[in-house]
Amino acid sequence: MAVADLPTYGYRRVWALLRRESERDGLPVVNAKRVYRIMRTHNLLLERKPADPCRKRAHKGRVAVAESNGV
Repeated sequence: MAVADLPTYGYRRVWALLRRESERDGLPVVNAKRVYRIMRTHNLLLERKPADPCRKRAHKGRVAVAESNGV
């Protein structure tokens, strides 16, 4: 499997494929950190998605109730 042929695969997906192959063939499982490090060395990591901007709160922190502390 050539990772360069799969440009949309991140390190987690590549690691999962390698893990499945190694389990199927009876080989030791590859560490995810090693896959990340090798892909970073060869500039094969995907760009990170930008974080979503925080949305405004829908309320002011008060809850409408019929009675205060009613039992």
